[in-house]
Amino acid sequence: MEFRIEKKDPIRVLGVSAPISSDITEAYEEGEALWMKVLFEGAPKDADGDYVDIGPLCKELNAAANAQHPPIYNGFFAIEIERGNDNSCEYMIAAASTLPEGGNLKEYIIPAHTWAVFPGKNFFADEHSTIESAIKHEERIYTEWLPTSGYEIADRLDVSFTFATEDLANMPFERWLPVRKVDNMLI
Repeated sequence: MEFRIEKKDPIRVLGVSAPISSDITEAYEEGEALWMKVLFEGAPKDADGDYVDIGPLCKELNAAANAQHPPIYNGFFAIEIERGNDNSCEYMIAAASTLPEGGNLKEYIIPAHTWAVFPGKNFFADEHSTIESAIKHEERIYTEWLPTSGYEIADRLDVSFTFATEDLANMPFERWLPVRKVDNMLI
């Protein structure tokens, strides 16, 4: 499994969020529903009912992304944040931005961490395009990579970054997990 370890400073993002289930399958379905809302809610359609443009919420998110100075993160974040001890989760779709919080977009700071970064070459490829395949990929990280990596999870946070590109068939992405080195010292 390809990965790299990388330190990142805090990243300020603006986006929209919704609560999601702690059940992994339901959470993926709810995340997918939020993406559809962001992309297409209120979007114009042609006579056949096909979308001819993105919706106003997506346009607002694009404007926030385009206002990023300097433009370090050209793309969109999907952030899963576990809150509190009750295992409640929030899912956020966001873009790095220097605009002030406002409109439909709220601010979140992705904290500075050391991250295990798992790159992918095609977000829409068969291996990532279904909920089941996405869950399998996540399970492999936690069951194959993590136990032998020398790292442990450092925060209740999961970040995916999809790079902006016009070539949707080859859209690159990364999965980021906050990690810290396991202290292997014996006493």
